[in-house]
Amino acid sequence: MQTRFLVPGALKRVAWQHTTRRVQQRSIHVDCLEKGTNGEQTKYQAALFIDNVFPLKMSRLDIRPYLVLRNSGAMRKKVQGLLPELPHGASISDIDPHFRDGGSLVHFTFEAGSGLEAARDKAQGVVDAVNTHVQAHSKQRWLGLATRALAVRGVPFCEDIVRMLPSKRVRVEFCGPALGVEQVYGEFRPYGRILDIEMPNDAARWAVVHYTRLRGATSARNCVHGDVVGTTKLLLAYVRENREHVAVQWIKDHSKFMIPLAAAALIAAIYAVFDPIREFCVENKITHRFDLSHVPLLGDVRRAAMRSLLRRDSAPQQDMSAWSGLTDQGSRLASILDEPPESFVVVSGPHGSGKTRVVEQATAGKKYCIVVDARKLAAEHSDLEQMTQLARQLGWWPVFNSIISITNAVDMMVKATTGSNAGISATPESQVRRILETLALALANIRQRRLQLQAREREHEGRSFSESVHTVPSADIPVIVLDNFMDKSIAFT
Repeated sequence: MQTRFLVPGALKRVAWQHTTRRVQQRSIHVDCLEKGTNGEQTKYQAALFIDNVFPLKMSRLDIRPYLVLRNSGAMRKKVQGLLPELPHGASISDIDPHFRDGGSLVHFTFEAGSGLEAARDKAQGVVDAVNTHVQAHSKQRWLGLATRALAVRGVPFCEDIVRMLPSKRVRVEFCGPALGVEQVYGEFRPYGRILDIEMPNDAARWAVVHYTRLRGATSARNCVHGDVVGTTKLLLAYVRENREHVAVQWIKDHSKFMIPLAAAALIAAIYAVFDPIREFCVENKITHRFDLSHVPLLGDVRRAAMRSLLRRDSAPQQDMSAWSGLTDQGSRLASILDEPPESFVVVSGPHGSGKTRVVEQATAGKKYCIVVDARKLAAEHSDLEQMTQLARQLGWWPVFNSIISITNAVDMMVKATTGSNAGISATPESQVRRILETLALALANIRQRRLQLQAREREHEGRSFSESVHTVPSADIPVIVLDNFMDKSIAFT
């Protein structure tokens, strides 16, 4: 008695050879079209599937297939160019491109004897000849994979369902007695390497075959669907995969600190996007860049129309000389404002004494003047409304009042999860500081542009640079007026 020892590699080869022999017993599907009479041969029809001809459609948004071919006629012509002259007197009867699966079904007819086994052998010979020719002469390669021709063992299900996209996982339903894992493996292994076969139990009415490559699943779907193994008919369908990205899944698994981090990043992005817009709006408010009332002709027409609508006397307003001492005070304030700013100026006096008139006369020649009315700020009922009113007077736009609530909620969430404050909460006071910082930055930009313009003018005129270039004309010095700021009748903080 002889004992034979098998190493793992040899055992794997023996098992694969046994599986190959068992698979080879499974033959191509052949249909009889015309049965021969009086000794004539019978006409049969079979089909083969050529894969890796077109790019696979990975999703509904995948545009690669549309960039390659646009109509079915061009696709059939492309498949026709891959096929050789069929042996055994066979002829092509139809070409059915499967645009989504990246391949095409080729139906061919041939004549053979009345025996079905002889017809199957002849049809398999046609498939083998086409496969040899295609692999040797095809130049088209997608993802570095060669084109191959496979025998169709069942009856393909030709459909164009939009949501039924190719998948590496194929669900196999058993219409008849259940098949075992070995039978399923032997039926589906010739089309590609199998990653896993999912079966609840040996008596299950279905199985899921998971291929390592997508082309294996598409080939099996077109070649095995409708095949009959014993008395069991196999029906195949793609299993819709959850194409969730690994990074998205990692974020979901670590949501404890990713949610606060994402919220902080969102807030930082909002600040980075809208801060330049707010700075631009504040500069427009100061310079009156888009204010039509400051255009000489339009401004005069507008003022004349307002006077006529309000039925006011068209005569000029009462001169300041009618008020005792106001002319001298206005001139003195104007001379102070013409000097380089080093401190602030306080204009005080009894109510109705003409303080506003003095300030208006002194700032009449200023190009950049902005007024903040403290009375309107004090009239608001909450700090948030005061902040909104200040932003409106300074032209600070857009204003997102809800961002304060969102940042406070995120800060509370971070504190509840990590035990420490994230430091991203916002308050009306912090928003007021941001508004004032934007105002300061806008004034600095205006001054810098005026200095650059002054330097270019001097260079163009050929003037010397002996004078200081760090000062701007008195008319170009910005002025900020805080109206009603020292009024004791209002409670403003």
